[in-house]
Amino acid sequence: MKKIIFVLFILCSCVAGLSAQTLVMPKDLKISKIADHLSKKGYKIIEKDETYLKLVDNQNSSMFIDISDDRKSLLLNINILLNKGTSKASIDKLVEKINDLAMIKATYNQEKDAIFFQYSFWISNGFTYETLEDAVVEFFLYQGDSYALDEDKIIYFQE
Repeated sequence: MKKIIFVLFILCSCVAGLSAQTLVMPKDLKISKIADHLSKKGYKIIEKDETYLKLVDNQNSSMFIDISDDRKSLLLNINILLNKGTSKASIDKLVEKINDLAMIKATYNQEKDAIFFQYSFWISNGFTYETLEDAVVEFFLYQGDSYALDEDKIIYFQE
């Protein structure tokens, strides 16, 4: 009986070890590993180098993940184009509504005539790929919520 319990204990320990999340420290961060993890989760990696990657979800929404210069955070971000001739008042109104959402920060990028969405995913004390994946999902959800706030229909959608 003791052998059976011992074997079950070892088996459970092995299973728990295989499913455990691994803490990634900033010094060990590699965009290629993030890209590998997210591609296994169904995201399509469009571009990548040592400091950033661009990915697309299953609804063809895109985003960038950049490593901050100080390596304390990953910056999830995207520029959303606006319709030509949109008034500054309409832009400011939409940016204010978006900034009332909890997760993302929106600013107007006049050079690109776009609203810049950004979220800082802090990694200074380590992170897991699973928590990063959760942040990516949430970023896409808040991006969608932002589109719903666009009552004046100033966000440009390609058909």
